[in-house]
Amino acid sequence: MAAINRTDLIQVTGRHGGSTILSLTISGASSIGDVFRQVRSSVTGCCGIISLSLRNRTQGWIQQHNLVFKAAPVSRPYVNQTLPSLFD
Repeated sequence: MAAINRTDLIQVTGRHGGSTILSLTISGASSIGDVFRQVRSSVTGCCGIISLSLRNRTQGWIQQHNLVFKAAPVSRPYVNQTLPSLFD
């Protein structure tokens, strides 16, 4: 796997269902995990497989990755409700 340095410029393009949904230029990342965290925080409201193309403009390499995004869990308000008892 190619190395990433903090001084590198990483061009990230994300595609979902054939459409480009993300285009970022990232600097200051020191690992692929840093790049993935930035992508995750930038993509909202999308679930499924996102195909990423990472291009290191400083070092001259390109990588392809697929990330799976899950749908956000539905938050349900707590309902404090008492049910009638069968034994009263």
